Amino acid sequence: MKKQMNPISKQKGYTLTQVMLAIVIVGILSIVTIKEALDSWNDTKPDDMAREVSYLMGEMTKCATLNRGSYATCDIDELVRLGYLDSETWGDGTGVNPYSGDYTANQETGNPNRFIITGTNITSDQHCARLIEMFSDRAKAVACTSGTLTVTQGNS
Repeated sequence: MKKQMNPISKQKGYTLTQVMLAIVIVGILSIVTIKEALDSWNDTKPDDMAREVSYLMGEMTKCATLNRGSYATCDIDELVRLGYLDSETWGDGTGVNPYSGDYTANQETGNPNRFIITGTNITSDQHCARLIEMFSDRAKAVACTSGTLTVTQGNS
């Protein structure tokens, strides 16, 4: 003899509590993943800035070569005019750095044989320290105070 099953007593599926628990777990994992991704992206800013400052240093040196070693006329506007920097990014005489601050590049005041590149809006002392470490062996002088990186290069 076959035993008949009561369809109501053998329902299959998840309870509301189980569904809510699964949603909470997925939400927590999403928040952790997003936070880690943002932290990781934020940690690349010093590397990105160092790459851009190094590029500017090279372009300033090329500009000075055209002027027999003098940086007197070299700045971002001149680098754009010479075609060393694209006008779309640098056309206003500055550039936007990874911290959404500006770059400037100019001759050191009173010394046509040196130039200074600055980058503003650096958001942490740890990032300043990393940038100083990156440029300490490549520049005549490097400092990072009040969120502004200053790199000096050229001859005495």
